[in-house]
Formats: sequence, C-alpha cells, structure tokens
Amino acid sequence: MLAASPDLVALARSQIILLTQSLGAVASAIYITENVADGMPTNLIEVAVFPEDSLMALPEAFPETLPMLSMGSGGLVKQRRFVLPLIYEEAILGFLMTGRDDRDWQEYEQSQIQQIANTLAIACALDRRNQWLVANQQRNYEEQSNFFASLLHQLRNPLTAIRTFAQLLSRRIVESDPNQKFVTGILRETQHIQDLLSEADRPAPLLLPQAEQEKALLPAATIELAPVDLNGILEAIANFASAIAQDRNIQFLSNIPSHLPKVLGNESGLREAIGNLVENALKYTPERGYVLLGADVKPDTVYIYVQDTGVGIPDADLPRLFERSFRGRQADGDISGTGLGLAIANELVQKMEGSIHVISQVGKGSTFAVTLKRST
Repeated sequence: MLAASPDLVALARSQIILLTQSLGAVASAIYITENVADGMPTNLIEVAVFPEDSLMALPEAFPETLPMLSMGSGGLVKQRRFVLPLIYEEAILGFLMTGRDDRDWQEYEQSQIQQIANTLAIACALDRRNQWLVANQQRNYEEQSNFFASLLHQLRNPLTAIRTFAQLLSRRIVESDPNQKFVTGILRETQHIQDLLSEADRPAPLLLPQAEQEKALLPAATIELAPVDLNGILEAIANFASAIAQDRNIQFLSNIPSHLPKVLGNESGLREAIGNLVENALKYTPERGYVLLGADVKPDTVYIYVQDTGVGIPDADLPRLFERSFRGRQADGDISGTGLGLAIANELVQKMEGSIHVISQVGKGSTFAVTLKRST
C-alpha cells in the first residue's frame, strides 16, 4: 500500500501553514491517490489536515467533478472551498483542498494556491519515484540473496567430495612422496573455502544502501587478532603457488626464513590476503617469468613481499589500485578478473593493523610488500 514518506508529510504541513498564515484558510487537507484505474484515481490517502482534530470532507459533487479536475482545469471552487488536483505528467497524484468562511477566493489567491499545488505535485512524484526505487532495490537484493544462497548451498556438496577424495589420497601416499605436499595443499584450501562459505552464511539486512552492499562483499567489519605463525601460512601458499606456476610455465621462488617470529593478525585473513597477492602475481606474469614470495624480519615488524616479472602497473592506476572493482588498464586486456582481490587483501591487512605498499614498472613487473606487527 502506498504511503506518504515523512519528508512528504513535512512538506505538506508546511504548505498548509502557508495557506493558513498567508491566505487566511481556516481548513485545508492534502491527499494522495493510492492508485489510478482507467485513468482515474481511486482511494485517497490522507497526508496532512488542518485543523488536526477535524476532517475536511470532499465536496458532494466531487465524484462528478473528477473528469473536470483531471483535465488540468483551474480546480473546483464551491462554497468558498477550493479543490485542486496534484497533476504531474498528466497523472493525478493527489488533491489539495482548502477553504475559508469570510470571503471568496480572488484570482491572484487562486494563482498562489495553484503554485502550492504544483509544488506538492512535484514532491508527490519524487516521493513515489523514490519509493519505487527502494522497493525495486529490495526486490533485486532479495533475488541476488536467493541466488547466492542457492549457489553457496550447491558448492558445499562438490567441496565435501573434493575434501573426501584428498583425505583418501593422503592415506594412500607415503609421507616421503613429493606429491604429499599437493594433497596437503588441497586439504588446506578446501578448509579455507569452507571457512569462507561459513562466513558468507552470516545474516545480512534485506535492504542495504549501495555503498553497504559493496562493503558486504568485502571482509567482515571486525576480525579477531592473535599471535599467528607465518611459516605454516607461507608454506601452504608456496605449495599451491608452485603447482600453479609449474602448470603455467612460470618459475616460482621462495625466500622465507625457517623460523619467522609470530605476527599480530588473523590466520584465515592472512592466508586470504597473501594468497590473493600471489595469485595476482601468477595471473599477470607471462610464461618463462618468475614470481618470488619472501619475508624479511625487522625489530618491530615482519615484511612479506611478492615480486613478479609481470606486465606491471601504470603510474596512473596506482592511486586507485586498492579500490573495489577497479582494474585500470587491465580491464582492456585479455586477462579476466573482478577487481576484488587487491581490495580484499588491503582491507584484511588494514584490519590487522598492517599495510600494503606497491612498487611497479610497466613491462618489468611489480612488488607488493605487506607490513605486519610482530606479536609481543
């Protein structure tokens, strides 16, 4: 059911005050039409009435005068009452009714009331348009939510199957077999996906502003921080990265100290952030190039860097590099992407009180450095 917004009600009341104080109206009412059938309005909804404890009734001849009012006439003047349709783009959106007992309405006064009616008509049109946009946005969001809920549900079955197959392989491969690390990597990554799916299940409002919808695709607003062992995370990333690099004819190198100090962070978040940087490096590095994952320990911090010999990033793109959905020059290339990976990585690292810096040269490659606090 259509209803007037608080803004429209406030405007209607201000116009009634204008009628009362400037033109001496003793009673006024503003209605909006609920809908239009066969070009005629049906069901009027009260927006504002003065005095508040009374109801200004429609003239007795009102039903018969609707055709005349809808033709854009100067309104209906009867027994010192003035009824004006609120017309916008040839549609009747409501009615303004006002009256006084001591004198008839003069032409200049009727002109002023017509201007008030025009203002109210535009306000009604904008109010309806806004309500339609909000309702349409809610429908779209609900449809998207249903789609993603179904998609997430459908992903769980093949994910469980992959994890089960990996567990069976792990039992059949001896620990000394070099392929064992790949099976272990599959198990770790399936667990990571499972964690992400669980995070996606958290409740969300049915209707969010556009900016909030975009944030919903990024990590949670807060994440729990604790001392994190980097060696296990970087080893897992190196395992899957070496397998991808081998398949793409890229050399993958690592320069990771054997005993890194613990850092302040979140294990799942670090795996996601650094994994995104490594995946990006592999994606934009051509065959026979290399990607290097390394770490460097400082007195208060640990630097994790990802270096590649990829296509590089233009200077003009660097200021917007961590914006969501921004791909810059790469959007015109043959390499597909969503522009979310770097935004997610940066968001996660910032939530862990760290930072990401990048140095890049077109045609020569890029280096991304993640700075994290050492855990005390």
